[in-house]
Amino acid sequence: MGKMIFRRALRLRPTSRRNAIAALLAICLGWIWLLPTSLHALDPNKRLTQYVHSSWRKRDGTAPRAGYKIAQTSDGFLWIVSGDIMTFDGVRFTPWDEFPDDRSTGSGPFGQIVNAFGDRSGGLWVFGLHGIVHLKGRVVTSRFDLEGLRTLQNFSEDSDGSIWIVRGNNSVSDEPLCHVTERAVKCFG
Repeated sequence: MGKMIFRRALRLRPTSRRNAIAALLAICLGWIWLLPTSLHALDPNKRLTQYVHSSWRKRDGTAPRAGYKIAQTSDGFLWIVSGDIMTFDGVRFTPWDEFPDDRSTGSGPFGQIVNAFGDRSGGLWVFGLHGIVHLKGRVVTSRFDLEGLRTLQNFSEDSDGSIWIVRGNNSVSDEPLCHVTERAVKCFG
């Protein structure tokens, strides 16, 4: 006769410690399911008008007169561009007029501010009609003269922290694409 192979089912017997953990987990989950409570972000017994809040309006003079670009830096400040530039710290708006040679008013070589861009490293690139300024920690770290910038020019940040800009003015169409780093500007035709 041939060999007969007997198979026996292996049983895994849980230990008493496993049983205790499983029972405790089941009891905790049961309490979570059986005792649902509602959570409120605000007190449901108060009206929204009973909370302290602030609003900033143009007609009160507490907000900028107009803004066509907003950028944020890693320190939490909002930068509002409206021909000049203002900062907002969550409480008040303050004009930023710390560019050298009075460039923020449009009377200096920098020209009217047309755009701003918060980069990944926490700095801020500010574009004027006639140049670019880079701020880090609210200090000007570099400044470049560059003609042909307009309000709606295209720009993009590269992975190394530099930026690429397409100048929108037709008078500089021979080199419309510019690569800007902390140290230099190079334009391509």
